[in-house]
Amino acid sequence: MMRSLRKNLDVILIIVVVAFAVTIYYGYGAYRRSGRTTQAAAATVNNTVITFSELDAAFRNLLSRYDSKTLNQMDEKAFEFLRMMTLENLINNELLYQEARSRKIKVSAQEIEEQLNAIKANFPSEKEFNDFLSYQRLSLPVLRESIKRELMIQKLIDSLAQDIEIPEEEIQKYYNEHISLFTTPAQYHLRQITVPSQEEADKALKRIYLGEDFSKVAQEISQDQYASNGGDLGWVSEALIPEEARGAIKELADRPNAVTGVIKIGDLYRIYQVLEFKPEQVTPFEEAKEDIRKILENEQKNVRLEHLISELREKSTITISEALKSQESQEAESESTPQGASSEDQTPATSENNTEESTP
Repeated sequence: MMRSLRKNLDVILIIVVVAFAVTIYYGYGAYRRSGRTTQAAAATVNNTVITFSELDAAFRNLLSRYDSKTLNQMDEKAFEFLRMMTLENLINNELLYQEARSRKIKVSAQEIEEQLNAIKANFPSEKEFNDFLSYQRLSLPVLRESIKRELMIQKLIDSLAQDIEIPEEEIQKYYNEHISLFTTPAQYHLRQITVPSQEEADKALKRIYLGEDFSKVAQEISQDQYASNGGDLGWVSEALIPEEARGAIKELADRPNAVTGVIKIGDLYRIYQVLEFKPEQVTPFEEAKEDIRKILENEQKNVRLEHLISELREKSTITISEALKSQESQEAESESTPQGASSEDQTPATSENNTEESTP
């Protein structure tokens, strides 16, 4: 899992740079703007402190996006890696904010209020919104300032796409190479009856052939979660139909309300009714090209964003806590040590950069 997370780090960094705007609303901005800069520094970015409290708040916010199953599969190294990734994103966020300020990017009071109202809309009432601010130790002025910061960063990122032009031939090429993205597979509106034996299935099929309503029979004898709804599965993509039943169902595509024979699927026996059919549909190029244009523009914008962050980091003074650097070094050493060899057998590589170390 560690290697998988690290492999996707570059992509994750670009995506989360913007996603961490939400972190501001969950306490990140409260620490810095409350004057609590005397806390231990996890990092400094051109003399601006990112405290361990900020890091922990942002890290908790990141973990909240994972389900419990994923979290349970992570080991200690994976958590440490995610924590370092969180710090990298806080650093990137600060660098982008500093750059936005240097470019004198403006945000109007109206834009701030619109974003504030969008946040309030997530709460059932004004009281619950205010209770949330109290719980997070946030005031409205602090929240507005945090919103202003993130809007400045977003405007900086958006400005990277201002002169991007996507030629028509590139759009056509993307459409041709990704035609599956613009193809809706054939779909069937189905009912099903599921029973554990051939005998029960034969009896059910006989009742249907004698004129009983399929849904009534399903409600009475079917033994799956759809029985109470008369066996109605809704619209099902052809690819999701069990392979054993796919051929029989396809034969009934142009016969509304037709019923298959008994089909054995695993240890169960099923009967299907085909209510409706929608053939495969391909979105025409003319309808898809604006969506494709946006996809390609975003790809180029992300490349430019990655380059901008790289340039900002190159010319900035970034200091990371010695404790965190030690953890990262131990992790890298552990990953580079062949199985059966000790860390003492490895000669560490060194490189020069503008990142210094400090002690918390």
